[in-house]
Amino acid sequence: MKKIHLIAVVLLLSLSWLTSCVDLDITPTSIITEEDIYNENGIKAYMAGMYNYLPMEDFKYDTNSDGQIGGGYYVTNGISVWNFWNSTGEMVNRNNTNLPLHRSGYWQSAFQVIRRANTLINNLPKYPELAAQSESWIGEAKFIRAYVYFQLAKRYGGLPKIFEAQMLDPNDESTLWVARESHTATYNFILQDLDEAIESMPETNEAGRANKYVAAAIKSRAALHAATTARYGSMKFQDWAVDGVLLQGIPQDKANDYFKQAWDAAKLVESGGRYELHRANVGDKTGNYAEVWEKCDENKESIWLRKFDFNMSVHSYNSIMAPPRMCTEGGDRFNPTLDWVELFDGLPLDEKGNFSAFDEDGNYIVYDNSQQLWESVEPRLRANILIPGNLYKGGIKLDVRAGIIKEEYDPAVDRFKKFTVDDGKERQGLNSGSVWNKAEYPAGNPFRERTIFDWSTQPSATQNDPYVRSDGVKIFKNGLDGPRVTGTTSTSNTVTGFFGRKHLNITLPKSETVNNTSTQSWIEARYAEVLLNRAEAAIELAQDGVTSYNGANMLEDAFNCINDIRDRAGANLLTNSAELSTEPAYTRWANPGPKGQGAFVEAPNRALQIVRVERYKELAFESKIYWDLLRWFTYDTQIKQYFRRGLYPIMYAKGATVDENGIPSGKYIYDAKSADEAAGQVTFSVNNYYEGIPTNELKNNPLLQKNRNQ
Repeated sequence: MKKIHLIAVVLLLSLSWLTSCVDLDITPTSIITEEDIYNENGIKAYMAGMYNYLPMEDFKYDTNSDGQIGGGYYVTNGISVWNFWNSTGEMVNRNNTNLPLHRSGYWQSAFQVIRRANTLINNLPKYPELAAQSESWIGEAKFIRAYVYFQLAKRYGGLPKIFEAQMLDPNDESTLWVARESHTATYNFILQDLDEAIESMPETNEAGRANKYVAAAIKSRAALHAATTARYGSMKFQDWAVDGVLLQGIPQDKANDYFKQAWDAAKLVESGGRYELHRANVGDKTGNYAEVWEKCDENKESIWLRKFDFNMSVHSYNSIMAPPRMCTEGGDRFNPTLDWVELFDGLPLDEKGNFSAFDEDGNYIVYDNSQQLWESVEPRLRANILIPGNLYKGGIKLDVRAGIIKEEYDPAVDRFKKFTVDDGKERQGLNSGSVWNKAEYPAGNPFRERTIFDWSTQPSATQNDPYVRSDGVKIFKNGLDGPRVTGTTSTSNTVTGFFGRKHLNITLPKSETVNNTSTQSWIEARYAEVLLNRAEAAIELAQDGVTSYNGANMLEDAFNCINDIRDRAGANLLTNSAELSTEPAYTRWANPGPKGQGAFVEAPNRALQIVRVERYKELAFESKIYWDLLRWFTYDTQIKQYFRRGLYPIMYAKGATVDENGIPSGKYIYDAKSADEAAGQVTFSVNNYYEGIPTNELKNNPLLQKNRNQ
């Protein structure tokens, strides 16, 4: 009589659900046995099922989804518009104007994956005929178990340690009850699993599957999270112990050990020699950075990918995130904020680090065209946003404008001082983005009163009231791509003046840019993040007295890692490691200290601010910054009474020319201010640093202790 593994049956049925349209209510016509599973092809299918359930915040992740894949972790139709990139200052869109957090309640489906991993780990040694491959497979299952546990630890703190596939005793359900381990113990067994995976897994594997360097990259991430939780967590969120078990909070004296583990794991990835920053295009730093995503399947920067294809799974990133004129359906949900754009080199900034394109007399600088402002900025920024005036999608020219300066004003003669309030912190609770500088214009707002400007209340792409110059030339007032301004009718253009580019297939024709057809791979781990993990760990160690570790000077090592990334990005290089100092971090409003670029990103001192700003620039729109703010415990002060800011290009009608598609080229000024749309103030609550244990789980397991904030 063949033994039957119920978990294997469930897994393979689940896998068939993921790969095709199957009615799961139909009674199976055959029974899957152990012999079907414990062979090379069976293990491969088993692994595929676990990988499909891994909780990556990828193109299909949705903070507001009712989908059932991964227990509500993903949308089932591939259309995700709700994302926590909108909660960190990276971006905003018209659907995400509040503060979307990660989707709560991820628990049951996590332990289902953990159970599947445990089943494989515990059963493979029973098959000596598979001994040659079992060690590697067990290591891979431990990696999967650690990855899922890490996602849980970030949310809840300490967790039940379940390393056996539990079986229900119908006479005693208490055999399934397991109490939570401490926060420290949880990270220790996550890191131990990753160490054992690193030891036993091969250096290469099939695309989408982990290898030893994938495990090392994830270990550097997990150890860094544990280390910063130990160093900063108790300063912000009160530790929580139940019956002597510290469930939320890691003792500060554990921090350096975790920082060392993060550094070691990152160094291991480098020593393998298989991964590097993508620099294939000599002299084209914009192209190099863009190709990290556009050619992610074939470059050496990608460490771990989640693959998509028409046979298995598709998403809708291209159609949802592209400008509306560049897709057949969807569009417009990718609007980076000015706060994020200001972090990059090459823009005109004031002493606070705010955009400030003014001459010595305090008048707006007049730019010759819509592209001139972007010519000298960091190439990494040009690869991250779509530049107005450039051609995309087979010849569609991006046309972004907030209004027209009437033709009676000559750009060679007429200059204007700032007419709107830039900084949301100065708005004193006003809810409209159209706040004006009353010191300069006490009688009213000239933009809204149209004394200088003309703007439209019509959707840009279908304007029926273009500005008509005296020579009969017609100009779209707000540009075909926006931005949206207060008072416009329903339209779907940018709300910040920016459209993002990262991850987009910008060569895909508009006719093919439709929902449920995108197949770009998601990069879950890449070499740039590993370098940043290493740099941050090194700075933290150096500042706590560990100036040298494993034969390396920590500040010099951090300096080299940061400059390696900056060099690829075309950013300004650090001159020496002394810049990684403990001097006060730059600030804007709340804290004393010098002012300057990067002040949007909070940090304990200048060295840590430098590496944190680098993470904001390099890892934006990759689902990393959200968790960074949580582990740094700065979320509640950085995103506090926060107003998103945008940049609003305004064109002089006089002297402008119009091409055959009606898109003008003329002289521009740029007005930085709080966004007209998405204008609400948002604040992150300190109680959101940890999530409460799901209520149903507390009912089902009386040993499962609550978290402090529930």
